[in-house]
Amino acid sequence: MMTDAAREVRRLLAGAALALVACGAFSQANPSPAAPKLDPARLMQGFPPPPEYRVHISNWQHWPQKIWSFQHVRELFPTRRLQPMGPVWVLPEARRSLDTLQVGTAAAPMTWPEMLEATHTDAVLVLHKGRVVEERYLNGMRPETAHLMFSATKSMVGLMGAVLITEGRLDPAAKVSALIPELAASAWGDATVRQVFDMTDAVRFTEVYTDPKSDIFAYIGAMGWAPDLRDPTKPTGIREMLATLQTQTGEPRGTAFHYRSPATDVACWLASRAAGQSLSDWVQQRLWSRLGMEFDGSVMLDPVGTEVAFAGMSASLRDLARVGQMLLQHGRVRDEQVIPASVVDELIRGGDVRAFESSGMAYRAGWSYRSQWWVNPAPPRSFAAMGAYGQRLYVFPDAQMVVVMFGSHPEPVAALIDPPQRRALAALIETLGGP
Repeated sequence: MMTDAAREVRRLLAGAALALVACGAFSQANPSPAAPKLDPARLMQGFPPPPEYRVHISNWQHWPQKIWSFQHVRELFPTRRLQPMGPVWVLPEARRSLDTLQVGTAAAPMTWPEMLEATHTDAVLVLHKGRVVEERYLNGMRPETAHLMFSATKSMVGLMGAVLITEGRLDPAAKVSALIPELAASAWGDATVRQVFDMTDAVRFTEVYTDPKSDIFAYIGAMGWAPDLRDPTKPTGIREMLATLQTQTGEPRGTAFHYRSPATDVACWLASRAAGQSLSDWVQQRLWSRLGMEFDGSVMLDPVGTEVAFAGMSASLRDLARVGQMLLQHGRVRDEQVIPASVVDELIRGGDVRAFESSGMAYRAGWSYRSQWWVNPAPPRSFAAMGAYGQRLYVFPDAQMVVVMFGSHPEPVAALIDPPQRRALAALIETLGGP
């Protein structure tokens, strides 16, 4: 009998197949059988590179071009720099060979390296009890490479908002219209801060990357990611697009979770206005200047200079792991409380599980969404920052483990990545032992 998760994967694959025909600009399938097979190692090699190996803003999310572009965002788009300050937080090492670790099923055996290959992982780092037990770089990645995080960026916005709420600078019950008058006449107007941060705001917006008619494509066109999706009849830039969302889903606000990237851009607007600083300024001040970061990061900008809060941050593998380890330590690094411990407690508790059921994500059954973080209460408990194509930051508070993965999967379908990753991480936790 087919399980709900299997049905979900089957449905998504069917949708992906349809979309790949209709929308190669963003859904990025493998090249058609008639197209030449490209060697990822030759991307952007040569002076100039051969035409078929050039990466630019019209093909940067095609596969295999994305293998290069996700590691070179600052060469394709305007960004704001995140600069490390002060002494580096040295991560002690206790490395273990995982090459023979079995992470598959009895019917489909798979080793740890085979899982990484199958999920198109570009780099992975595992911290257990604060020590590096696994670190490997694939597909041209290096320790200093800043990799695009896609929607894992949302969780950095969530941290900013959660801290501001804890500090009393942002009222979770305040209406969007009271804090952002520019959105008063939009569908966002009567939503509360908490509803926006938890994506229970009931604003109608479809975000199905395998459906070429989905609202997300017009949004992406307006913020500069895909010139061929730009509609000259629509506004340019993220904030102008937010005001065009005028309808609600019909569900009472606060009752149903639906994943929608514009909610993060509204959340960032709310947080930035409350803090009097941009997302990149806050991340620089709170994280890059205080966590002993090692390398530059960046935040992408749209065509009018607005930060792409829903998906535009890049970071190195080790620096994102430092964010995860700080959260595992309840916001404390050495003698400094970088993030209030109560913020981490809230992430561990999670959000409204009943509201999350409305998402239709059978492959994440029982989860919740809180302050832009994905929360899984089932053993081994975790909260996570997650982005398309395989970007992951997992924090496992009971297992004392942090895992960071960057990827360049051909498809933006989480159901193709989640199951093998979760099996692998459960096997890894069992292998490493408890806290």
